Amino acid sequence: MQEFKNILVYAGTEQPETAVAKAAKLALENNARLTLMDVVKPIPKAFGMISDVAKPEELEKLVAADRRGKMLDLASDVSDTGIPLDVVVAIGDPATEITRQVVNDEHDLVVKTSDGFSPAGRLFGSVAKSLLRLCPCPVWLLKPMIHGDFDQVVAAIDVESEDIQHTGLNRKILELAYALARRDKAQLHIVAAWQVWMEDSMRRHAGDDAVDSIRLDHQAKVQKALDELLQTPYANAKDVHLHLRQGSPAAVIRSVADEVEADLMVMGTVCRTGVAGFLIGNTAETVIPDITCSLLALKPDGFVSPVELSHTLSIQEDQPLPLM
Repeated sequence: MQEFKNILVYAGTEQPETAVAKAAKLALENNARLTLMDVVKPIPKAFGMISDVAKPEELEKLVAADRRGKMLDLASDVSDTGIPLDVVVAIGDPATEITRQVVNDEHDLVVKTSDGFSPAGRLFGSVAKSLLRLCPCPVWLLKPMIHGDFDQVVAAIDVESEDIQHTGLNRKILELAYALARRDKAQLHIVAAWQVWMEDSMRRHAGDDAVDSIRLDHQAKVQKALDELLQTPYANAKDVHLHLRQGSPAAVIRSVADEVEADLMVMGTVCRTGVAGFLIGNTAETVIPDITCSLLALKPDGFVSPVELSHTLSIQEDQPLPLM
């Protein structure tokens, strides 16, 4: 399994104990550092116009000090393990500040308890979804009140993408999901979807024979790509199950997750254009609102966070102009 050496756990949720416990266990297994973080949302400036008690900036500092005390209490629960611990409290937008902390301190994993079920029945709220877009390292969103090991792990891969970047992401997803399944003695379910683009429209214009031939060629191509991915140790393993199905990726992933009663899904969240694949804003974002299990989301190698990019630009802009 990928060794995580610098883990950040966001403890600014209603039930942070789950995330802290899971992150502490990972830190012990990997001899990693652990940072507990909370973020205070800025107090509206208009508050200062209606209150003589304190300025918004002073109130923010008071709230931050109180949150830091709570973080230290949480840290004390795992301090006797010998894990190197840090506590960070920032002020700003939670997802942005978490990502900024990841970039600045080079964290390689973020662990967060999901926001809990909303009135619409959704597990992941706005902070989680923003993190999936912004954070350059893996993000592990844990279902609240999860206890013990995972039993059914689903690895969702993109077998229709041909570029090296996404092939590498598929391998990362498989390796991490397989390692987690073996650690917890869980069943691993590899799910992959394929479909012919605009099949119904092509049938109306080109006819069934032509489209059936295209389908056979495309299916064979997908199967070949899958065979290349699923070598040892995945091939012939009794606790690894392949689900290759025709249909839209989002529908296939949801269907398999429901069938096997998944309690952890490992998948990629990728910003890119094109027809196939897991796009944040397309397949991944379509699947995520309906997920009722924990989620471990990975980015491809070379992903640059918008927060990292904006941070770099602001540093460059702050540099003095050369004298002429």
